[in-house]
Amino acid sequence: MKLNQLRYFQAVCRYGSVTKAAGALHISQPSISASIKELEEEFGVNLFHRIGKKFYLTKEGEHLLQGVGELLESADRLAETMKDMGNKKNQIKIGVPPMIGSFLFPSIFRSFQAAYPHIRLDISELSSRETCQQVADEELDIALAILAEADHLIFKTLTILTTELCYCVHKNHRLAGEKSVSILEVGDDPIAMLKEGSYHLDAVNRQFAQANLEPNVIMRSIQLETIKRLIQDGTASSFMFREMAQGEPDIVAIPLSQPVPIEIGLVWKKNRYMYSDTSKFIDFIENLIRQKDQRTHPLLSL
Repeated sequence: MKLNQLRYFQAVCRYGSVTKAAGALHISQPSISASIKELEEEFGVNLFHRIGKKFYLTKEGEHLLQGVGELLESADRLAETMKDMGNKKNQIKIGVPPMIGSFLFPSIFRSFQAAYPHIRLDISELSSRETCQQVADEELDIALAILAEADHLIFKTLTILTTELCYCVHKNHRLAGEKSVSILEVGDDPIAMLKEGSYHLDAVNRQFAQANLEPNVIMRSIQLETIKRLIQDGTASSFMFREMAQGEPDIVAIPLSQPVPIEIGLVWKKNRYMYSDTSKFIDFIENLIRQKDQRTHPLLSL
């Protein structure tokens, strides 16, 4: 039993004649007749009553027809999946939150591209919450994210680093010399924040709520560089990862007295087919982490 034989059988059933089925499939009538005969010989049954030029299903033919539709649909779906896999070869769809992308992803990107120049990274800038959702929906292959946003019943994860949320201010800010800062000390300082729906923003809002305060947010932006410029010129402060102040002489990152630890890593969906390119990316990150632990790789600076 071959798929083409079943397709020809299904077409004859649909059109009621070999001639019409052949025309619809753009093949010769003898090819269809031979396929039907081969099926009947293989199964040892008659599939059709032939009356004149018309074909009518026998009981055995009706039984075969009931199973053929589902079988061919399943085969077509499998073929489409395999074609889709072929089309996605040498491409990884990865989600990267802006704040993580600003200090962690560039070094990963450069190193991976140097090692695998034939694999393209298709980047989507979304919050950790959004990237995790898109990985769950299989719109993304993998994501860099805050791991607290990843449901471990759905995802596999790989920790890359642990950081913390800090109050980032201009070097001349009244709190710049403090070893730590509380929400009460922040008070009504003008604050610039990333858009709503981010993990770190929720953490900040919880601390303000616990202190019975409202943050004095003067701007919300999806552009991290805009927020950093506001800090650099003293217009506003912000809550960001401590790494955001590295290499920025005008910005000071002050730890919070009520710490907000942040674990950052890779997130991918459990029980999903893993493209070889995605596996290579995960293996590459694992190797970077090992090198970092051995103090031989630039990720050590993080």
